[in-house]
Amino acid sequence: MAYLQKKELTVLIVTYQDHRVFLRETLTKLQKHAEFVENVIIVQNGAEYNIHNFVESLSIPELTFITITNSENQGSAGGFGIGIEKYQAIGAPKLLILDDDNYIPNETFGFLKNLDDKKVRAVYGEKIAISLYRPQHDMDVTRFQREQDVNEHFFENTVHKFSVMHKLHSSKNYTQRPIREICETYIAPYSGIILEKQDIVNLEPIQRLYYVYGDDTRFTIMMSRAGIRILKFKQAVSVDLEQSWYQNNTKQNGQEKSDVQLMLETDNVNKLWRPYYQIRNGVYTGKQLFKKNNSIFYLNLLIYCVMPFFVYMPKTKAGLRNYRFFLSAVFCGLFGKMGEINQKMFEV
Repeated sequence: MAYLQKKELTVLIVTYQDHRVFLRETLTKLQKHAEFVENVIIVQNGAEYNIHNFVESLSIPELTFITITNSENQGSAGGFGIGIEKYQAIGAPKLLILDDDNYIPNETFGFLKNLDDKKVRAVYGEKIAISLYRPQHDMDVTRFQREQDVNEHFFENTVHKFSVMHKLHSSKNYTQRPIREICETYIAPYSGIILEKQDIVNLEPIQRLYYVYGDDTRFTIMMSRAGIRILKFKQAVSVDLEQSWYQNNTKQNGQEKSDVQLMLETDNVNKLWRPYYQIRNGVYTGKQLFKKNNSIFYLNLLIYCVMPFFVYMPKTKAGLRNYRFFLSAVFCGLFGKMGEINQKMFEV
């Protein structure tokens, strides 16, 4: 039996600001594969135009649209949260989540409709999800060359992806791939993930307190802990129409900079809010979900806080300012001071 069959998908798209030029292209490309789509849920996260009228103007009778408007931007947690809740009420057996500047090429639909569902589940079990590969977004050039993937042990006692224990390369942190060409990931972004309704019905709801960044991390951690195997196939891709903010801030050798490095090195105070959310939310997730040993966790925390001062921080007034914001983000995450931040805090 094929993995993807007719009318088996609900597509969820969350759109921000005025991204009609991208949303139009995403929906137009989706129209070509309407045979697989039961309905499309579009969440407008902060109303800048009438989303219902816009969808009507596209004249795509092959697709059934359900529009939801949040009068104010509720962040990714609020937008995807309300969208997933709507899907659980009225959706098809499978849910495909997309950003508003992200689309699925013809080749991916062809791969999914020919993928042998029975064979995949015979290896990975009945609970599977597919996280579409994003070549333009993914900085891990060796993803499909390895024979192992990290598992939950890798994240134990981490402070926003950092742990001194990673230097030991413990074998317990890695799982041998049953099929080398299929990558298994413990954490995945919302965009490009295909979920099954029966698998997520009892999962913890999206945590709105994250506001932006990290809510997808927590949600997919909960999926993995519930026994859902999240798989990536090189042939199943999604395409970005627009580069994300950090893709323009990479090292010369092509390696992605950490959000800590981006935060400490910038001279522009208006660029601090994104890494602030990422660091705060990452520290919160680490303490809430991955802290197993107090001594190791707080040693990691100490090194995580002190090392950037010597490694990344420019010894300038702006560098010191950014370092204070970095520590603020860490301690807000540590003590659970979450939700939307007041961006006036960056007006210094």
